[in-house]
Amino acid sequence: MERKKYSHQQQAEADKSSRLNRRQFLKIGSAGAVIGAMEMVNAPAKLAADAANEAIQKDVVENHDRFPVKISSDYKPFPQKNTVFSQAVGGTHKTLGPLARTFERYECDDSKPGFTRIDWALHHSTWSIEHSATPGSKFGTPNVGWYGWKQKTKKERESFLDLDYVYDEKYQFKSKKEAADSIKRAARLFGAELVGITHRNKKWDYSEHYNPMTHEEISWDKFPFEPKSVIVLAVEMDYESIATAPSYTLEGAIGEGYSTMAVVAYQLSIFLKCLGYKAVAAGNDLGLSVPYAIQAGLGEGGRNGLLITYKYGPRVRLCKIYTELDFVEYDKPITFGAWSFCERCQRCADACPANAISKDLKPSMAPTHDNPEKWFNNPGVDKWYLDAKKCFEYWCKANNSCGTCIASCPYNKPDFWHHRMIDKFNAILPGPVHSFMREMDIVFGYGNTFDEKAVKKFWASNGRKYLGF
Repeated sequence: MERKKYSHQQQAEADKSSRLNRRQFLKIGSAGAVIGAMEMVNAPAKLAADAANEAIQKDVVENHDRFPVKISSDYKPFPQKNTVFSQAVGGTHKTLGPLARTFERYECDDSKPGFTRIDWALHHSTWSIEHSATPGSKFGTPNVGWYGWKQKTKKERESFLDLDYVYDEKYQFKSKKEAADSIKRAARLFGAELVGITHRNKKWDYSEHYNPMTHEEISWDKFPFEPKSVIVLAVEMDYESIATAPSYTLEGAIGEGYSTMAVVAYQLSIFLKCLGYKAVAAGNDLGLSVPYAIQAGLGEGGRNGLLITYKYGPRVRLCKIYTELDFVEYDKPITFGAWSFCERCQRCADACPANAISKDLKPSMAPTHDNPEKWFNNPGVDKWYLDAKKCFEYWCKANNSCGTCIASCPYNKPDFWHHRMIDKFNAILPGPVHSFMREMDIVFGYGNTFDEKAVKKFWASNGRKYLGF
């Protein structure tokens, strides 16, 4: 497949062909009126952001009855054994296997911000819950710890302190909306920032499960029940930590995200079990989290292969709960302009130290990268395909999870009113403004990577209060 990349002429032609229609002008006018009426400069940040959202969100966020991305008629579910983690951690890949054994090595340099002993300690401490409660789940290992499949009865519990069992009487919700509202409120209490509920879709489930630690392939026949619904949860990662990418300090946000995933997903699975419904919590196992999140209305797929959410951009971690409950109100997929912005932006591709992110002008139905081992990708979905082998090789070389594709993304910003407003204009306006906003993001210093100042800012004590006063 021929790779089509941007040229200055192509972009000029694309920008020239874009025109504002009457409806878009009205949207811009209403947004401007909101800004003027609120005297944005003097308005409190949260008030301004909330007002901007209320005024513009209805014109930006579009609900869809179907999955908003083209899927090939011959698409087949992905075997988990083919993921880069399965191949590398399992040791079955001849080059990635030995590299994986060097990952997360003790290697500190106290003269290099982001790689000191303190940064390394932050890195390892944040991963501790994930490693203890769901060991190996970050590599997709199924049926471990809090992500275990067993559906115990009350009689089978180990002691009166064991709350992980399915109550023998199902709670009857008054309506599907009540069921969805109850689940979402509980998930928010447990620590989820975003919650979407969708039907189980076998397209997004792994065709077979795979344990890279034992090389065991596990069929769905061994799953304890027939899932009907999938609840998708997004956990926000710390902005200042992500801004230090790539470093050990960055790992603090990622490790904390994974540990929070384990807590949130496990507690929500217990919540459902207490109501009498079988449920299994999952991180990177059971199925593909990004398409499930898109289907559940949490965001759009991005050039970097990650979910782009409306509020946090790609700065989230995703987990899931598979449950037999189907008397529940399902969410619809949404779009808000992220896809079209990704076409022109390419900041993640420019920032990627491994050159693993596609710079193709448009997404495609199959990988277009140079890696002959294309089976790391599952074709049949219209998207930009990541070269997972290059990505993982850099992780092992840098001894951290990189994260430059998150830090560099213009959607990855704190929830300040002016950032939210710019995001809305990105969705409303066509290509020329997308290109302009990309450059303005750079001018104002957002999305830098390999930035030692970001590390110093993360650890700085100025302005921080820890005693509540």
